[in-house]
Amino acid sequence: MGILKAQIMRENELSKVGKVLVSVVVVAMSVGAAIRLGRGDVRHPELLWIVALGLILFLVAKLSVILRGKWISFGSRPMTAAMGNTYRIGYWLMIVGILFMLA
Repeated sequence: MGILKAQIMRENELSKVGKVLVSVVVVAMSVGAAIRLGRGDVRHPELLWIVALGLILFLVAKLSVILRGKWISFGSRPMTAAMGNTYRIGYWLMIVGILFMLA
C-alpha cells in the first residue's frame, strides 16, 4: 500500500450495514417526499428553519471562496478544511430539511 492509497481517519466512516440503512431511510423518505410534493402537500412547514440554517451555512462557505477572488467554483475543493465541512453540513441540512418537511 503506497502513501497515496492510504486512507487516513476512517473512524468516522459508516460500515457497510450503516451505509445500507442510511440509504434505505433516505430512499423511503424521498419517495414519501416526492408523493407529497406531487400532491402539493407540505406536512411540516415549521421545519423550514432546518433548510434555512443549511442555506446560511452553504452561503457562508461559498462567500469565503468569493472573497478570495474566485467568483465561480463547484464543490468544496477551493475551500479550507473548515469551510469545506461547513459547505457539506449546509448541503446535508438543506436536503434533510426538505425531506423532513415533505415526508
